Amino acid sequence: MQPNEWLISFSLSLILGLAHWFSWRIAKLPNHTQKTLSSLGGGLAISYVFIHLMPELAIGGTQLSSQLYMKQFLPSPLIESFLFFTALLGIVVFFSLDVISSSHNFAAKNNFRIHILAFSLINYLYAYTLPSLVSTGWAYSLLYTLAISAHITLTDRTLARSHPKYFRSKARLLFILFILLGLFHAYLLHPISDLTLAITTAFLGGGVLLTVFREEMPKASMTQLPWFLSGVFSMSFMLLLYIVLGHQ
Repeated sequence: MQPNEWLISFSLSLILGLAHWFSWRIAKLPNHTQKTLSSLGGGLAISYVFIHLMPELAIGGTQLSSQLYMKQFLPSPLIESFLFFTALLGIVVFFSLDVISSSHNFAAKNNFRIHILAFSLINYLYAYTLPSLVSTGWAYSLLYTLAISAHITLTDRTLARSHPKYFRSKARLLFILFILLGLFHAYLLHPISDLTLAITTAFLGGGVLLTVFREEMPKASMTQLPWFLSGVFSMSFMLLLYIVLGHQ
């Protein structure tokens, strides 16, 4: 990677860190404003997953199936479905953590720790994959950062409301630390292999999908539909525009 690409990666990571640092303020905003931001963020995140991430999984699965050494062990259809299964695992893992943390046998502090673990993992995976995304195109990496920042809007406000003291004193600092760790890991091991990048991105996409469906989609009465649709169509427009321009 060129030095300017690492600078872009650090700048985008800084955006995510700032989102964590100031996200506790969202929980203090009026409910109507929180609904607006949540709806907009949910629309941005879910459109990114379906317009960019899902096609990338399909393309990546086809590329994996074309590798002859893998065909010796697995049929092509199974190989092509592997990355979608990885995204499913992302949903299952984060959902399982939610179920465990909501158990009556768990104290509030343990509940908080499990959510911190899950969100720290998301931050680490984001930062770990970011430099490789920047090297393939800064526009996608910027939109990717917007989608993950929208994801933060949905998750951090819940933690900030439930555990305001712990979130402000410990959690947001830990989140930023994991962003730096992921970026440093990518720097030490760059370039990341295409297979590693595809698996990591698929797993992360599953976690993002779960958050959007859990925090926004099921709560129709809590959704500001115009803002949700604005997020969906604005992100879709930017992604499709970049796809068209990139193929000219």
